[in-house]
Amino acid sequence: MQSSPLNVQRVIDDAPLSALQRKAVGAIMLVSLFDGFDALLMAITSPSIAREWGVSTASLTPAIVASLLGMIVGGVLLAPRADRYGRRPVLIGGVALFGAMTLCVVVAKNLEQMIALRFLAGIGLGAVLPNTYAYAAEFAPTRKRATFITIAGASSAGGGFLGGLLASAIIPNSGWRSVFVIGGLLPILLVPALLRWLPETAQFLTLSGQMDRARKMLREIDPRAVSSSDVQLIMLDDRQGRKPSVKRLFSRQLTPVTLLLGVVFFNAILLILFLMSWIPSVLTEAGLPEGRAVAASAVCNLGAMLGGIGIGMTADRSGNPRRLLSICFTIAAVATVVTALSISSTALLMGSVFVVGAFAIGTQMAVNSVVATIYPSWLRATAMGVLSGVGRVGSVIGPAIGGVLLAAHVPARTIFLLAVVPAIIASVALAAVGLFAAARRNPSSDGERPTPELSGAEGV
Repeated sequence: MQSSPLNVQRVIDDAPLSALQRKAVGAIMLVSLFDGFDALLMAITSPSIAREWGVSTASLTPAIVASLLGMIVGGVLLAPRADRYGRRPVLIGGVALFGAMTLCVVVAKNLEQMIALRFLAGIGLGAVLPNTYAYAAEFAPTRKRATFITIAGASSAGGGFLGGLLASAIIPNSGWRSVFVIGGLLPILLVPALLRWLPETAQFLTLSGQMDRARKMLREIDPRAVSSSDVQLIMLDDRQGRKPSVKRLFSRQLTPVTLLLGVVFFNAILLILFLMSWIPSVLTEAGLPEGRAVAASAVCNLGAMLGGIGIGMTADRSGNPRRLLSICFTIAAVATVVTALSISSTALLMGSVFVVGAFAIGTQMAVNSVVATIYPSWLRATAMGVLSGVGRVGSVIGPAIGGVLLAAHVPARTIFLLAVVPAIIASVALAAVGLFAAARRNPSSDGERPTPELSGAEGV
C-alpha cells in the first residue's frame, strides 16, 4: 500500500507527456486561437468599417478602446475567480461570452452599438487569456513550462495571423461583417466540446480538496506514481487556509516583483497594441494598398507565433530566462526602428514586422512563464489576471495614442519610432525583476511565510 504523500507537481514533472496533457494543451490552443482572432477583429476590419460608414479610421478608436477596457475588467475581476472556482468554468464562460458578443456585432448599426458589444466581448477575452497561461502552466512539467505557456500564446497570435489572412481574402467579396460572423460563431460552437473534454487542473483539484478527482487525473498522467486510491496528495505551495486575493500579490515578499512585472506588462502590451491595433491603418495612411497593410499585420502575428514558441523553448533551457527575455525586448526595439525606416520597401517592411512580432509579442508570451514560476499555483490566476489587467491599461493607452497621432496626420515613420520607448522600459524592468527575486530567496525576518518560488524552489 502506498503511504508516502505525493507531491502533485513532482508527479507531473517526472512523468512523460500523457495523452491527457496533450488533450488539455490541444483544447487550450483552440481557446487561445479564437481569443487571438477575436481580440484583433477591430484592427483588421477598421478600414472597411470606416469606408462603409463614411467616417475616418481614427473615429473608430472608441470601439477599439472599449474592447480593451472590457479586457481590463475581465482580467481584474473575472480571471482571478479561477483561483477560487477553477480554471475550467472561467475559461468556458469567457469563451461563450466573447463569442456571443462578437456575433452580435453583425447587427450593429452605429458606433455606439459597436462600442457596447466590443466592451462586453472584451470582458470575456480578458477572463480567458490569463487563464490560458495559468492552465498551460499547470499541465506542464517544470522543464517545459515556458514552452507550454508560449504555445498557448502562440496560438493566440496564430488566431490573429489567420484572422488577417481571412480578412484580406473575404472582406472584398463578403464585407467586414462576415469576419465577425466567423469570429463569433466558431467560439460558440467550441463551448459544447469544452464542456465535455476540457479537464480541470490537478493542482486546483488538490488545493480545493477534490482529492478523488485529483488522484484520478494523476493516474491518467502516470499510473505508476499513484498506486493507491487513498494516497495523500500535497502541494509545496499549499495555501494553508489563505484565500487568493489581489491583496496577496502585495505581501511584503511579492510587492517589488509585482510592481516591476506590472511595469513590464504595461509597457510590453502598450507596445504590442500600439502596433497591432494600427498597423493596417498606419500603413494605409502611408500610401500602401489596404491588402498589403492587412498582410503586414498578419506577418507580425506569424512572427509572434513562431518567435514565441522559439523564445519559450530557449527560456526553458536558459539558466537565466529573465536576462534572455530582457535582451529580446531590446531586439524588439531595434526591429521597430527598422520598421520605421523601411515603409517604402515591401520586402524589408515584411521582414521587420515579422521580427517585431517575434521579439515584442513573442517575448511577452514568455514573460507569462516568469509569472507562473514566481507566484504559487493557488495565486497564479489572480496574478496573471491582475497583471494582464495592468497590461491592458497600456493596451488602452497605446491604441488611443495611435488614434490621436493618426488624426493629427503624424507620419507613419514617427509613429513607429515612438514605439521604441515602451520596449526599452520593459527590457529594463524585466532585468530588475531578477534582482528583487534573488533578494527574496531567503525567508524574511518578519515571520511571513515565503513562497517556495521566491525562496528558490523553482530557480527563479
